[in-house]
Amino acid sequence: MDYPGCFAMTELHHGSNVQGLQTIATFDPLRDEFIIDTPNDGAIKWWIGNAAVHGKFATVFAKLMLPTHDTKGVSDMGVHAFIVPIRDMKTHEVLPGIEIHDCGHKVGLNGVDNGALKFRSVRIPRDNLLNRFGDVSRDGKYTSSLPSINKRFAATLGELVGGRVGLAYSSVGVLKIAVTIAVRYSLLRQQFGPPKQPEISILDYQSQQHKLMPMLASTYAFHFATSYLVEKYAEMKKSRDEELVSDVHTLSAGLKAYVTSYTAKSLSTCREACGGHGYAAVNRFGSLRNDHDIFQTFEGDNTVLLQQVAVYLLKQYKEKFQGGTLTVTWNYLRESMNTYLSQPNPVTSRWEGEDHLRNPNFQLDAFRYRTSRLLQSVAFRLRKHSKTLGGFGAWNRCLNHLLTLAESHIESVILAKFIEAVRSCPDVSSRAALKLVCDLYALDRIWNDIGTYRNVDYVAPNKAKAIHKLTEYLSFQVKNIAKELVDGFELPDHVTRAPIGMQAAEEAYSQYAQCSGF
Repeated sequence: MDYPGCFAMTELHHGSNVQGLQTIATFDPLRDEFIIDTPNDGAIKWWIGNAAVHGKFATVFAKLMLPTHDTKGVSDMGVHAFIVPIRDMKTHEVLPGIEIHDCGHKVGLNGVDNGALKFRSVRIPRDNLLNRFGDVSRDGKYTSSLPSINKRFAATLGELVGGRVGLAYSSVGVLKIAVTIAVRYSLLRQQFGPPKQPEISILDYQSQQHKLMPMLASTYAFHFATSYLVEKYAEMKKSRDEELVSDVHTLSAGLKAYVTSYTAKSLSTCREACGGHGYAAVNRFGSLRNDHDIFQTFEGDNTVLLQQVAVYLLKQYKEKFQGGTLTVTWNYLRESMNTYLSQPNPVTSRWEGEDHLRNPNFQLDAFRYRTSRLLQSVAFRLRKHSKTLGGFGAWNRCLNHLLTLAESHIESVILAKFIEAVRSCPDVSSRAALKLVCDLYALDRIWNDIGTYRNVDYVAPNKAKAIHKLTEYLSFQVKNIAKELVDGFELPDHVTRAPIGMQAAEEAYSQYAQCSGF
């Protein structure tokens, strides 16, 4: 901790559009230095974690400007990263030319000292350019192994994948805590019941099962998907294989967006499922919700990240028709143009037996069929609209369609990883429990989008009804092992830190009362 730093990318006026950053780093060949400048208030570095109080250095993202011998005077080489000292190593005083302010009180995460940075002609040595993807020589010549500004920019941003991997995985951790508290309380809390009989636990109510059991199933699904992502990321860091880099970049963007959005909504559902006691600060839903909320917009705004997934899918779609290869995670798209997009079988569209509906092949085919149809239809729409609206206009016209495509694809990947986890589970009884949870995850997602499947006759009316009925029955079955399923997360009480979510249910109310001073 001798050199605490901070990451200064986002600006007041630009967050998602990193290529639009306005901070400038101009090379001065006479002194072999870069001059860092904030040209206007919109270019103030904003939300910089660790800047307001502790940071001694900042990794500043700025446009690299090189002097030229023509009328323009300077040439813009695109966004690069520079190490800029911001405080004195001994006195901790803010250095000359630098202005630092705290960004103020936030909705959550107020233990993080987010700060704003402004630079006025701050000089740094030429060596302070982080030069993996582009370098400047002593005489001001620019060299790079990558041929264009766009490719250099993509390589620089590719290094941010680790943050997205960590956020997706952390978001699942938050979801596990919330689901554990809500399920344990729902088993503990008794309310109403048949006349002259003991009250029943609120998890015995179908409405409570409907709120919490698909969420519990999703938590398991996300656990396996994000664990797979972490493995792939570690493999990518070792091999630097280009296909794997693209694969992990897209998967991390998609999972980060999908999981954090789902968790944010689920935190509110868990709070409501615990009634008035869920509103008590000591039971943590408020702090979990507030601290997690930013997960949806930092390390990439979720709506922007889902568009990156859509871009990649369209690229794969195009390569499929040009005879290119498809990376491992996406190879179902090869079959999709044939198997998945052929006319739905009128016989199988009516099958409604439990064996068929709980067959992983049917579930995965349904998910992939939906993705393939969305991909084909949005590719057609983009082609059509681009003739009159241009590329950007066509993309904007199809934007909601593209976001739905990206979410559908990520759901397909999540289900595939869950099915693999079930198959590879060595313990028979654990495998049966996981299979039950996996089936609930799959069928609940299909039912939630049943309109799409009905519109294309992939699912006949009787089959839709059977899916709904089975989803409710599976929720009931998962309820019977809900305690064991949340215990399986192995979260000790000092991690959940909510009296109503304690492992020892008999102590919950007394602990809760003690927190209020009794």
